[in-house]
Amino acid sequence: MCYDRDIGPIRSFGFRLYLDSGGRKMNVMLWIFGSLAAVAILFVAAARTYAVLKGRSNEFDTRRDENGNVILLDTPRMRIFAASSYDQTIEMEKRGHVNSDGMSWNDRWLGTIRSIRKNTENPEWYVQYIIEQRRKAGLPELEGVDEAWP
Repeated sequence: MCYDRDIGPIRSFGFRLYLDSGGRKMNVMLWIFGSLAAVAILFVAAARTYAVLKGRSNEFDTRRDENGNVILLDTPRMRIFAASSYDQTIEMEKRGHVNSDGMSWNDRWLGTIRSIRKNTENPEWYVQYIIEQRRKAGLPELEGVDEAWP
């Protein structure tokens, strides 16, 4: 082992390599182990994040039809999710929000209803929910609902 009186003990591959840093001595091996521990922690955090995101990949209750299209199932969880989403959109309409694409609210709702009728089990429950909640909010009746089929 070499010794430098300004730096301290030096070993090329040992645990006692010290570097002087403003009067404090730092063990290089501790830095290496600390860095490895930090990398391990980041790896574990990334793995957990991936697992959470993967678990959410099927956040909706779905199935595939005979043509391979995704169909939203009519489950209590899906009704709650849809109702919450529709309620928020109805509130936006009630506050006078203007759609950024210039589309009227009637046209926007008809597009939503077409999508519901194409991709959802028991679509009329969802359509009626929209119609009833809009009425309760004092919004105008939708025109063309009966013709809004995919």
